Amino acid sequence: MVICFFGDSLTLGTGDAACLGWAGRICVQALSRGRALTCYNLGARRHSSADILARWREESGRRALPGAATRLVFSFGVADAVDRDGRRNLPAADTAANARELLGQALEGHEVLFVGPPPVASGPLTARIRELNRELGTVCAQLGVGYFDMFGRLVSSGAYLADVAANDGIHPTGAGYAEMAAQVADWPAWRSWVEV
Repeated sequence: MVICFFGDSLTLGTGDAACLGWAGRICVQALSRGRALTCYNLGARRHSSADILARWREESGRRALPGAATRLVFSFGVADAVDRDGRRNLPAADTAANARELLGQALEGHEVLFVGPPPVASGPLTARIRELNRELGTVCAQLGVGYFDMFGRLVSSGAYLADVAANDGIHPTGAGYAEMAAQVADWPAWRSWVEV
């Protein structure tokens, strides 16, 4: 099985000295249990849902292996919600529309999961992420895509939010990514892909 992770810097694992992020950690765990996987972390710094919509098909196609299923995990939203040049990078309605288009395309030939965006240290940005989390969850429910509510799991986690605040206010360090990974690793939808 090939699993491609698409997202922004929080998918990439920016801030993690081990360069694993949450995606790398859940793949290491699956591999350690004997699951045969090829994992690609295709997160990119500052990539919005529009950027991911433009690139996911070509990038996943180049990584397909004959005889192996290619499954896709998407995780974005924070780069959409941040301020760029004094204004929001993308309106919430645009993020939702991009997600609907992207996931609709992806479902034509792949199994797909979505990991929602986490909270950050900034109150105003966290409020925008909360809104996007609801929008993205609704889109996924309508399309039948498994949605993991990372925001809901971490918004009350003092340890996670302290880790983010002590770093750059948006990205955790390895400790925060380990907490994210532990949450996703217990998700039944993910376990159904990777359990031997």
